[in-house]
Amino acid sequence: MDDQEQGKRIKLEKGQTASLAELDPAQLTSSIPIESDPAQIMSNSLVEIDAAKTASSSPAEPDKASATSLCPLELVLLRHGHTQWNKERRYLGSSDLPLLPEERDRLAAHRELSELTGDFWRVYCSDLLRCRETLAAAAPSLEARAVYDSRLREMSFGEWEGCNYEQLSDNPLYRSWIDDPAAVTPPGGEAWTAFAARLQQFLTDLLQEAGLSTICCPDPQREDGQTSSQAAVLQQNERQKLRVLIVTHGGVIRHLLAKTQPGVTFRTAIAPPPGTAAVIQLQ
Repeated sequence: MDDQEQGKRIKLEKGQTASLAELDPAQLTSSIPIESDPAQIMSNSLVEIDAAKTASSSPAEPDKASATSLCPLELVLLRHGHTQWNKERRYLGSSDLPLLPEERDRLAAHRELSELTGDFWRVYCSDLLRCRETLAAAAPSLEARAVYDSRLREMSFGEWEGCNYEQLSDNPLYRSWIDDPAAVTPPGGEAWTAFAARLQQFLTDLLQEAGLSTICCPDPQREDGQTSSQAAVLQQNERQKLRVLIVTHGGVIRHLLAKTQPGVTFRTAIAPPPGTAAVIQLQ
């Protein structure tokens, strides 16, 4: 995808495949062409929240489980803007590079995009500098509310960070990692299972918090003269969608798309171009 596609929502193409040459680190950041999809290590379905865990076990609160049902979520996944290594098509990973100077003005022009306007229930951001700077440029009014979470970092590529594909293509360990990243870890880098586990935990925590939220779940005991049963009938129609902004990295976005979109794997998921967003609806 080229820069003309900035600001557009990502369209997922089921069954899409990509050659090794097409999956370069500048475009997809965590660009691992996967033959045996490592996203299958974990369940392809979105983690389900056990009502027994989100509700009190106290017999004095028998109705709390129904009052804490999961609210609809909209995840706005904003990828950080371009860095020098993006421009040079190098693996960034956990390296903490700033944005290119010209990126701040480009991102500032995105403040009126529909994906970034309106109210957000929660704002999360990778704690790496390029994501912090992206949030500051694209949505400065949300900075004070942001939770900077290291679980949203890109996968660490260890000794391979700063390298491009051409520099690594003859390395047998790198070739093995490309063939099966679940079985091979970059020297000094992060294992696939650790990367997937921290993102799974982030999703689980987010869904649990949404399940406990009362924002979209009105109290059946109303003050407008309606009975509890009448309120319960109307409750579903009054539920408000909880919007969540997540400023993060290409590999993280691809993993979240693979975890939440039917028929999409990490290999076929397409990260948005730097500085633009993908949107996920969770019911």
